[in-house]
Amino acid sequence: MHDVYILYSRSFDKYYTGETVNVLIRLEQHNSSFYGKSSTSYIKDWELVLRLVVENRSEALKVERYIKSMKSKVFIRKLVGDEGYLVNFKAIVEKKFQIRIH
Repeated sequence: MHDVYILYSRSFDKYYTGETVNVLIRLEQHNSSFYGKSSTSYIKDWELVLRLVVENRSEALKVERYIKSMKSKVFIRKLVGDEGYLVNFKAIVEKKFQIRIH
């Protein structure tokens, strides 16, 4: 199993989307500047707001890219905050990519 995740920083009102095999370890890494000079390293208050579980890394990368391709904070807020929108998103991903989100 593999995770696609969305983090949120209250202090910067910023979202970050990524993929990993262990989202809790990755969250700790983001909050501890483990990634040095990455775009997330200056923020220390990341919180996990959405976790989507797929079968493997290949599927995770497709879902992550799809979310990032929207380039929209409004889109991400709807994914995180609206259960109906999330259900619809999962149906679109399954139809478009043949990927089931658990």
